Amino acid sequence: MDDFILKMEGISKSFPGVKALDSVSFDLKRGEILALIGENGAGKSTLMKILSGVYRQNEGKIILEGNEVRFESPSDAIAHGIAVIYQELNLSEDLTVAENIYLGRESSSWWNLNRRKLRRRAEDLLRSLNFPVPAGTTVKKLNVSEKQLVEIARALASDAKIIVMDEPTATITEHETAILFRLMRELREKGVSIVFISHRLEEVFEIADRVTILRDGSFISSGPTESYTGDRLIKDMVGRRIDDMFPKENLVTEEPVFMVDGLSVSGHFENVSFEVKRGEIFGIAGLVGSGKGAVALAIYGGLKASANRAELSKRPYPIPIRPDRALARGVILIPEDRKTQGLVTPLSITKNVVLPNTELVSKLGSISWGASKRLAEAMIKRLTIKTPSPDQRINNLSGGNQQKVVLAKGLIKSPELVIFVEPTRGIDVGAKVEVYRLMNELANQGKGIIMISSELPEVTSMSDRVLVMHRGRQAAIFERKDINQQNIISAAMGEQR
Repeated sequence: MDDFILKMEGISKSFPGVKALDSVSFDLKRGEILALIGENGAGKSTLMKILSGVYRQNEGKIILEGNEVRFESPSDAIAHGIAVIYQELNLSEDLTVAENIYLGRESSSWWNLNRRKLRRRAEDLLRSLNFPVPAGTTVKKLNVSEKQLVEIARALASDAKIIVMDEPTATITEHETAILFRLMRELREKGVSIVFISHRLEEVFEIADRVTILRDGSFISSGPTESYTGDRLIKDMVGRRIDDMFPKENLVTEEPVFMVDGLSVSGHFENVSFEVKRGEIFGIAGLVGSGKGAVALAIYGGLKASANRAELSKRPYPIPIRPDRALARGVILIPEDRKTQGLVTPLSITKNVVLPNTELVSKLGSISWGASKRLAEAMIKRLTIKTPSPDQRINNLSGGNQQKVVLAKGLIKSPELVIFVEPTRGIDVGAKVEVYRLMNELANQGKGIIMISSELPEVTSMSDRVLVMHRGRQAAIFERKDINQQNIISAAMGEQR
């Protein structure tokens, strides 16, 4: 019997102005975990969307268990045992766990849904997977990692032979990642094949049996994970060596650009005090639920906060404040969830860039679209956004390029303080280095940078000082010489004050 459950041969796919895949070949063995990696825009998602029936290839063929297949819709792929768990989870929030798992495959008669039988089936499945998720709970009450477990259970309930996991660890903790990896190994032992898409190279080495790398829509290399080094993975992904993953080129001054004393948000955190100097990258770290993300929203006006005193560029900074007034005073926020908080994805790059900057391209109340396009083109060039045109819709861009559009919108304002929340979540190695270099560039222009991140290597390498949060309280502030993972983890767990 052929070891390969899946072969995709000579797959090509074009969109208007873009060739997303150019004669790509891809294969997957029975009962293996294959890491599919590459930069944003490399073609990973397009290839998997062809496999799952969302897109149809222009050229090439798909051979599943020895037979050529062509999927006309996602339901075709599901019927053939292929399930995809996307980074943006796709659950019905108001239905129960059991109802989500068996949605479309319910036990029912023509007049009635047998909810008791449905729940029993779900409980049996969840028990067999050792998932600590109650079958009768409404999905909207679950946290992100629990919702992800429900997605996996739904995939297995459909008798999936192949499961594609797109950035499954992007929004979960290290503990939850360990649980997910245990499950993935158990599925592998049962003969399920898994395609694992991730930008976290340390996870690739930990969990994957084999690696396949795409770059610019083309196949680059494939082989057993142990045959690769980190340097080779990065070189194959980006086409060049990256000698310095965390470039640190900023010069910190002694002049404060922002300070706050006694910042609090009811139900999130209380009595946080710090200052950010011109040229400084000020990190904020902490475990999930520590309140670190809420600090950003409080400063920008996304949450109603209070403070004893706050200043921006030596002028009083009112707290609470509205986001539009924070923006007008020179504070911009690069949010954690770019798709729901930072962009209008059906609109073009030009329209997204112009939305918060209409005063720059308007005359007598009318927007000049010529001026708008020139403004967008200038930001595309400055941030090296990969796009065929400023008229390209946001939802046709890769994740890294979407992140750059969010940055473009704010940087037009020439801000004093830039707040990055999880700035490199879901973007590739090359794009991460570009974001870090941009932070350095902004800092060296005299701006203050607040970087809130769950990525400890990012925090320890890029920060000049680090504030650590623990259960809604300020646990510690570390100077550069004391910044290391052990100190940050200890403070985040409440072991150091």
